[in-house]
Amino acid sequence: MDGGGKILVGVTGGIAAYKAPGVIRRLRESGHEVRVAATEAAFRFIPEETLAIAAGDHVHTERTWWERSGRVEHVSLARWADLVLVAPATADSMARAAVGLGDDLLSATILAGAKRVLWAPAMNPEMWSNPATARNVETLKGWGHRFVGPAEGLMASAEEQPGVGRLAEEAEIVAAAEAALSSDESQPDPGS
Repeated sequence: MDGGGKILVGVTGGIAAYKAPGVIRRLRESGHEVRVAATEAAFRFIPEETLAIAAGDHVHTERTWWERSGRVEHVSLARWADLVLVAPATADSMARAAVGLGDDLLSATILAGAKRVLWAPAMNPEMWSNPATARNVETLKGWGHRFVGPAEGLMASAEEQPGVGRLAEEAEIVAAAEAALSSDESQPDPGS
């Protein structure tokens, strides 16, 4: 893709949310227009203001979902974004998307016809290797969603043993986002 793309970064409620501003900053430095949508659970791990500063704009949340004008953000964000990048992506956020839930702004945006979705998972290694997570990942891949990571290494939590579940490095996430943007493939309709 020539020039930058329009990327909606979805931040979910995992410990790795503290790394989201670095990903957002790198995307902006690479010439992409970036907006941020965060789940309420994300704010347990990172302040909304920190995400807003990194994005250079307000953060889209459940509190901003419905406007007095009648405009609904999940539809307008899905139409605006060339790519929805969920970083970090929790097991919960992937499960919600895989079964078609849309009761928070981010999952509703994905459900409302996001053109391309890239997941950057980050979770405990046992959660990543759980058969339910594997099934959800395969469902999302079947719909054309892409994945970057997770990586192997020490977790942000108090885990002492390394394992697969760590958020991919910022540069790897940005490279995967740019590869997804340059792809001519659009995602199939999950209902077809």
